[in-house]
Amino acid sequence: MYEDKTVNEPKFSRVKDLFSHKYTSWIIFGIIILAGIIVRIFLWDYTSSDIFVWKEAAELLLSGENPYLRTIESFQIPGSTHFYAYFPLWMYICSLILLIFPQSWFFVIIKGLILFFDIQVIILLYVILQNKVENKWRLKIPIAIWFITPMVIMTGAMHGKFDSLMFVFILLACLFNERDSLIPEAIFLSLGILIKPITLIIVPFFFLKEVRERNFKKILLKIGLIVLPIILFSIPFLANPIIYFQGVLGVHITREHDLGFVYALISMALSTAKGENILKICLTVIIAILWVTIIIIAYLKKLDIYSSCFYTFTMFNSLYWVFLIQYTTWIYTFYIIFTSKSKLKHWALGSITSFLIILSTVLMALLGLFVKNGL
Repeated sequence: MYEDKTVNEPKFSRVKDLFSHKYTSWIIFGIIILAGIIVRIFLWDYTSSDIFVWKEAAELLLSGENPYLRTIESFQIPGSTHFYAYFPLWMYICSLILLIFPQSWFFVIIKGLILFFDIQVIILLYVILQNKVENKWRLKIPIAIWFITPMVIMTGAMHGKFDSLMFVFILLACLFNERDSLIPEAIFLSLGILIKPITLIIVPFFFLKEVRERNFKKILLKIGLIVLPIILFSIPFLANPIIYFQGVLGVHITREHDLGFVYALISMALSTAKGENILKICLTVIIAILWVTIIIIAYLKKLDIYSSCFYTFTMFNSLYWVFLIQYTTWIYTFYIIFTSKSKLKHWALGSITSFLIILSTVLMALLGLFVKNGL
């Protein structure tokens, strides 16, 4: 009996170790991530018009037509579904899927890719924060909650938006910026721009280190490495540069207002189209001034790249006259990193985060009823 006890004891101790404080956080983390994956798979049958837009844009490209003509037209017709309005990298990915796989697979492959991108985001968040956060629970749980937050799940897994791929490239650029690895930093930043042009508003923060050092050689090299991929991917459309850049950038500046909070509040006092246009111009000027202010503060105070991105996305989404729920994920992704340095108690930070998640979920439900052109 004594021998049996001594033989079996190590087995029981190893099982007990799995439920020790060291491993419990990983178990809870894994359960939450698994739940997030299951929910995403369950929602695969639901979608918005976006996935059909990606497919149609890819089909136009493969047929030799210019998809950006359709983009400009869609933004000019009130109430119509907006067409593809980004640099062409995602369109190339969609075209490649159509070339390699049967058309009936397109929907499933896109949803699978978005799930993959979401998982990449949580891996990158962990890599970025593991040396910044000592408490393992405070490290893992906010990342896991990001993965199961309704606005993240609904905009990606359900509606088929590819913002998480933009996060992958931006977070990689931030990571390499911290490590002073100029070439991969610039390339990933360029890829972020090629996925969604909103990435352009955070580009200046990636140059502040070189500006402080007055290292003009590195500045020129980084500019070249950012611009070169954009030019290469844009070559098929540069025969009509006005149409191309109007379709990629111009339509976002001239588009009609769509539930922007500040715009909506102020425009209630305006009764003419001229007054609303003046309001747009004023908001554009305010956004530009605040953007430059954040850049100057980041330079003088030596803000880290993540805080700079958080402040910039928060400012932009607060004042831009278009509000789409996926824009809040831009803020929330950097909120996870920004609040990792908070001195608030766990319960206080958790309460604030819970309130913001509930608020965004309620807004998402309301926007589903009233937004003009889909989530």
